[in-house]
Parts: sequence; C-alpha cells; structure tokens
Amino acid sequence: MIRVFLVDDHDVIRAGLKQILEIDGDIHVTGEASRALDAIRQIEAQQPDVVIMDIRMPGMNGIEATRILREKFPNVKVILLTNFNDEEYVVEGLKAGASGFLLKNIAGEELYKAVHDVSQEKSVLHPEIASVVIREAMRSRGGGEATPRGPQEKLSVREYEILDMMSRGFANREIGARLHLSEHTVKSHVKTIFRKLGAKTRSEVVYKAFTGKLIFQKPGS
Repeated sequence: MIRVFLVDDHDVIRAGLKQILEIDGDIHVTGEASRALDAIRQIEAQQPDVVIMDIRMPGMNGIEATRILREKFPNVKVILLTNFNDEEYVVEGLKAGASGFLLKNIAGEELYKAVHDVSQEKSVLHPEIASVVIREAMRSRGGGEATPRGPQEKLSVREYEILDMMSRGFANREIGARLHLSEHTVKSHVKTIFRKLGAKTRSEVVYKAFTGKLIFQKPGS
C-alpha cells in the first residue's frame, strides 16, 4: 500500500484528488492539509511515502515546503501539482528535490501511475513541463559546455535533438518521421541516451538531463 499525503489550500481539489487516488486499490490517502506548515508537522508524524503538493498556497509555498521535507525526510517523495506551466516554478521545484511535477488537469490513470512510479524511485514530469526543463538545460549551456555534477558521457547533437523531441511527448515513430530517421535508428539513439544519463524511463531522462547538467558534444567532435 502506497501512503499518500495531500497538500492544497482548496478543499474541493483535495477531496477530488483523494476520491480519484483511492480508486486505485494500492493507494491510501493517509492525511491532508491546507497549509504547508501544517503539512510538515503532520508528515513528520505520519511519514507517508508520497506527498502531492500544490505550489501556490498562502504563507509558505509548495517549493519551500518541498525543500524542507526533502531535508528532514529524505525518504518521502514529493510530487508538485499546479495549474501553472511556469518555467521558474518548474526549475525551482526540481532544484528543491521534487520527484515529480504534474499539471492539475492530469487524467486519473496518469496520476495513479505517477504515484506508483515516484514510490519506486522514478521521476515523473508532465510532457509540457518536460519541454520547459529541456529548454532550461539548453540555456544552461551558455556559450559552451555545462559543468556536470559527476562523470557523464557527452550527448551528440543528434541525441540532443531526439532528447528535445522526447521531452515534448513525441513517440519514436514520430521522432523518426520528423528527423527523417528509421524508427529502429531512433530506438538505438534513445537507448544510448538512457545509458549516458543512467535513466530507465523517458521522464527520468528529462529530469536527469536538467538536474545532472547536460554535456554536449560540439559539432564535429
């Protein structure tokens, strides 16, 4: 059973999320709060597996709360939920240690899967949000290569193109059509990207691409 805690200042949204989540027999909502500080106190006592938290709340916002939760309770995973596809929120939320970032219009089945994935140490990003992360990673290059946090192989220009399209939700066949490559070739590139970034899922690839600081091969290298 995956124990989930909900944090949102709108009672109706919390009630809706709880109703949707508990349709999944493996998920149980153990508690909820309308304010971040109240949530932190309750989470300390309950130690849930996953926290689903709104970003915009009165007082302490969801990003600040995420940073505190990750410092105090590193085993608790946080999914940030918002209506706002805002670049600053996305970047700061990931830096704070969120394991997922979803838009509030997410379908029920996607929400179940996100909770299951995050509880299994995976990362989840809504496709619209993933594209924001890729753009930020690209900007972090500056005039040259970004500085990595650890040993990491370089991504080729072609691999970056495919990664960018993955972040926008394109399937391998669609990527191949747009880049004039066979689906088999795209799959081979995707496999290489996964290996270089040490990821197992597409959302994890995009997440690691930002948090790990991409290193790009310069043209002709």
